[in-house]
Amino acid sequence: MVKLLVFDMDGTIIDSDIILYKTWQELYDLYNGHKVFDIKKISEYSGPPLDYAINDAFKDYEDKEFIRKEYRKRTKKYYDTDLTLFPNTYEVLKKIHDEHHIKFGIFTAKTLEMTKYCLDKYNLTELFDDFITCDSIFPPKPNKEGIEYLINKYKLNNDEIIMVGDTINDALVASNSNIKSIIFMMHERKDIDKVKITKKVNNYLEFYDYLLNEKLI
Repeated sequence: MVKLLVFDMDGTIIDSDIILYKTWQELYDLYNGHKVFDIKKISEYSGPPLDYAINDAFKDYEDKEFIRKEYRKRTKKYYDTDLTLFPNTYEVLKKIHDEHHIKFGIFTAKTLEMTKYCLDKYNLTELFDDFITCDSIFPPKPNKEGIEYLINKYKLNNDEIIMVGDTINDALVASNSNIKSIIFMMHERKDIDKVKITKKVNNYLEFYDYLLNEKLI
């Protein structure tokens, strides 16, 4: 039986790809010579730390700290207008938490402020016990220190914790930690088939059925 599900945020709980695209296009218009932002890049920028995207998208822009601040300042308005949950997210998470008494954690490259902002918007914050974000002391995924911290904190065996995400880094942190991974396939993600994954699912109903049918909850 699983005791802790650890969720990524972008592309897993929240559908934020359009927000990333709009933010990066705005920054391109302002600071990168009005180049058209390649929407396929979202598959690379959803998941890794923000610095990865900045260093890739603005290779020739010297003041990376300025771009970082501009990104965080400008992206908020799109979270206000374009943020959505994937279908059945709230219902399934609420059911797993309340009826099966499973603990939830977050492991994301987002800031703690934006993580809680997104969860608060959909009344999900109270379901989560732990938040590992870019503000935490742990290195980002796929480094396994965050997962090891949760395993030790809750005194778990490796088969009692599952990493739930949508990118190669989510699958890799699970593999590096020797735990199961469930990867959502709502959006196309680069290199996702290059790493071992326990289970791929296409939506939250399929996610719940898998947990139930495999007697994981």
